[in-house]
Amino acid sequence: MATGPPNYKIILCGEYGVGKSSIFRRFMNNTFTVESGKKSTVGLDQSVRTFDVHGQDVKLTLWDTGGMERMSFIGSSYYRGANAALLCYSIKNKDTFTILSQYILDIVMNAEGAKIFLCGNMADAEGEDMVNETDIENFTRECGNVLSGTYKISCKDNEGVTEMFRDMASVLHAEQIGRMTLRKSLNVIKPGETPENNMNDAKKKCC
Repeated sequence: MATGPPNYKIILCGEYGVGKSSIFRRFMNNTFTVESGKKSTVGLDQSVRTFDVHGQDVKLTLWDTGGMERMSFIGSSYYRGANAALLCYSIKNKDTFTILSQYILDIVMNAEGAKIFLCGNMADAEGEDMVNETDIENFTRECGNVLSGTYKISCKDNEGVTEMFRDMASVLHAEQIGRMTLRKSLNVIKPGETPENNMNDAKKKCC
């Protein structure tokens, strides 16, 4: 049986230019690089960090493809086993925000059960065509209970990045603990019994 801290796989999703690679670098070694020219990550890249969640070590493995996750030759291995998807957009570019529904569909179809978190990058930017609070509220409402968290970060200024991943680790680990607790409760019930009968028997024994 595997030992050690629990490890949760997170995949980065979103359009080219929203800063997924910058998020990955901040996660990996807390650095920021100003891109000179259009470059994209080629192939799969991953990095692991450990976070303290209520006194327990929890590992997150972050995966990045530089926007190639929707390509058939890379998609299956990228989505497989993902516990969560970080859905990224650029706050200064509404086009990267309005297309997110397509990415949600990809995640739901290819990473069954994965939690989806919304991440607005480039919170330090200023301009006219910005994604505003109303846009985010409308999108969140349309998504219903699909989103497990929403964040605004700035990789350039290193604002909110660590806090975002720590919160994601807490949410994922809490869900895992809930599943384990439920599984243990179900194992206590004998074949042919119902949870109600099991509780009644327990009451009789203590009376």
